[in-house]
Amino acid sequence: MEQTKTISRVIISGGGTGGHIFPALSIADAIRAKYPEATILFVGAEGRMEMTRVPAAGYNIIGLPVQGLQRTHIWRNVGVIKNYLLSLYKVRKT
Repeated sequence: MEQTKTISRVIISGGGTGGHIFPALSIADAIRAKYPEATILFVGAEGRMEMTRVPAAGYNIIGLPVQGLQRTHIWRNVGVIKNYLLSLYKVRKT
């Protein structure tokens, strides 16, 4: 007997530049073609390119308040911790 695999939910993260977004969209398209019943959700950074490109391609996206670590001004990383906690809260609500 042949066993069939199903995928119910997929989360894809990556973005900021077209070099990450467009390959991720291609992967999502391939998953959608093979598993049309799958729910595909993107997660990206608020205010970045993915927040317009992903919905334009027909996928849902959740924007998170993220920022990179500051190596020269360590005190600025307080905002990173705040955004990390906000992101955790936002993702758990989804």
